[in-house]
Amino acid sequence: MAGSPADDSAVLDALFAGSPQGLFVLDSERKVTRYNPRGRGVRRLSAEDVIGHGVEDFSPGFEPRELRAMIDEVLETGEPLRGRLIRGRSPSNPRRTLALEVSIFPMYRLSDDRPGLVGVVEDVTAKQAAADRLAVLGRVHETVGSTLDVRTTADELVRAGA
Repeated sequence: MAGSPADDSAVLDALFAGSPQGLFVLDSERKVTRYNPRGRGVRRLSAEDVIGHGVEDFSPGFEPRELRAMIDEVLETGEPLRGRLIRGRSPSNPRRTLALEVSIFPMYRLSDDRPGLVGVVEDVTAKQAAADRLAVLGRVHETVGSTLDVRTTADELVRAGA
C-alpha cells in the first residue's frame, strides 16, 4: 500500500539521517545532490566535500574509471546495477582498505524527465575478508598434503596462498 507524500518524505529523511549504508542521490550530471553523512567512509567529510561533486571527487582511494563506468552503465541502459563489489581506500581514513557492495538505480524526475540515480553503498569489508580467508582455506584443502614430503607440502602451501 502506497503512503502519502508526507509519509514518503519522513521515511526518506529517516533513511538519510540514520542509515549505516551510504545513500547517494546523483543528478543527470552525475553530481551528488543528497547523501547520508552517517554512511561509512564519508562520516568525516563535510557536506561541501560531497554535495555538488562527482563520486570520484571524494573517493580518491577508488578507481575513478570503475566508478564512472558503473554510473554510465545505469544511465545508458536504464537498468539497475545490484551488488557490484569494488575495493579501495576509505575516503575518511586512507589507511583503511574497504570492500564495498554498490547498487545503483535509475531515478526519473517527473518535473524535467532528466534521469538521476540513487546509489546504495554497503561496507562489506569484514564479510569479504572472511570470504577471502575461506577461499584460501578451500584452496589449501584441495591442494596441500598430496604427499608426506615436507618440501613438496611447503611448496603446495605457498602456491595455495598466492
